[in-house]
Amino acid sequence: MKLPKTVVIAMANQKGGCGKTTTTVSLAAGLAKLDYRVVLIDTDPQCNATDSFGLDREALAKDGFFTVADAYLANRPISEIVVNFPDRFGQTLFVAAGHRGLSTVPQRLESELQEALARDGASNLEADDIRQEQRGRLRKSIESLHGQVDFVLIDTPPDLGFIMTTALISADYFMIPVFPSGYDLKGLETLIGTADKVQKRLNPELQLLGVVMGNVDSNARLDADIKQMLRRKFGDDRVFETAIGRSVKHREAPVYGRTIFEHAGNQAAAQQFTDLSREVVQRVEAHLTQPAQQVAHV
Repeated sequence: MKLPKTVVIAMANQKGGCGKTTTTVSLAAGLAKLDYRVVLIDTDPQCNATDSFGLDREALAKDGFFTVADAYLANRPISEIVVNFPDRFGQTLFVAAGHRGLSTVPQRLESELQEALARDGASNLEADDIRQEQRGRLRKSIESLHGQVDFVLIDTPPDLGFIMTTALISADYFMIPVFPSGYDLKGLETLIGTADKVQKRLNPELQLLGVVMGNVDSNARLDADIKQMLRRKFGDDRVFETAIGRSVKHREAPVYGRTIFEHAGNQAAAQQFTDLSREVVQRVEAHLTQPAQQVAHV
């Protein structure tokens, strides 16, 4: 490990098509390229992050590998779920594979709760305790990685439901990937409101690490205007200086099951994620050396 503690970052945006998975996968690869040990956790039932690494989910299941669904439904530690890539990332990048069954996790946990109440004749207060334990299962699962890796990145589904909430409960920080669009900006109020509630009620350590813009056209006046709007809303220190430009390479890489560094390592698309990775490290290291009360929360 290069950091003094394991840092957990959730990628959060309830809107689809905002570059969340691309950012998570490419940032994980960028941090690994800087020799940090990284685990990517795919909590999205669409499993796009898992697919981006060329992993065959069906083959993994046949070979007896666990998935992130097992963290929720069987209290399986993430350390027993991660997949290694011995020939690709030099033992620095690991993936906890997603599963389409993640979409049924909330319903299955509710059934588990009702069965417990019926069996034990528990009160409403005990039901609250069970729900609290269920919300904390991902966080508890991630604890198995503490002291073993530098970064844990959580890719999340495009909604503000149970899975997203558990990711925020598990995280030290969250990052918001956005595209320069008025539609993306309108949803940020709801997202920030959800994160604020999670911080106040369930995870007082949660902090916004920053907003990262993707799909940017450096020649478009609108894109520059939206970046200024984000800075006014969140503060200059909360919007990453590095913006990810529009590039077909970002669309090509997952088709071939490769990261941007494997697919187009000598092009601007990869260099931007190297720069973003360095910015993330700088922000995290600055936070880790400050007294907690001096670090701004949501």
